[in-house]
Amino acid sequence: MSVKLAVCLLLGALPALAQPPQLPPRNLVVELRQVEDTQPGTLSTQPATALLQPQQVLVRNGEKASLRMGQSQPIRWVQAVAGDQAASQGGVAYGLVWIQSGQALAVQPRWPGGKQPASVQMDMQSASVAAPTGNAELPAQQRSQASSTVSAPLGQWVTIAATGGQAASHTYSSEAAVDVRRLLQIRVSAP
Repeated sequence: MSVKLAVCLLLGALPALAQPPQLPPRNLVVELRQVEDTQPGTLSTQPATALLQPQQVLVRNGEKASLRMGQSQPIRWVQAVAGDQAASQGGVAYGLVWIQSGQALAVQPRWPGGKQPASVQMDMQSASVAAPTGNAELPAQQRSQASSTVSAPLGQWVTIAATGGQAASHTYSSEAAVDVRRLLQIRVSAP
């Protein structure tokens, strides 16, 4: 075999080696929910409470999709106060602004097929409204952003974030926990 032929065969094989494995051409369902849950090791007779209705999006395997949950809040504020003391007249001019709060989650599931778990890349943005501070007439908006990649077995809820209190381990009660954890979970399904 000549050197030229060996180099040509090697160069012809390089693009095939560099390509990522093909994903099955399937649609996937990605669901998002938030629930209240007790700590591990805690037994309660109360079921987990859904805080938000589960949201779902149908997305092609390997492609991106977005889920948004939020609300618009009207904020009324005083723009100007005018008055004429001699004429006993006055007036107030109000302004109205809408402030957005909530969460947006961009997901990109990649499922290699079979019984393997999906890899889900997530980009989350959150906006909340805080009480006005100091001399501010309008409330402040707080924004945060996070990115992560998780492994999600098909058809199983996977906790991607948790907030809330810490219950004492091995606590048994028939009452609902006072300081309950809130779990943000996703589930990937291949219908």
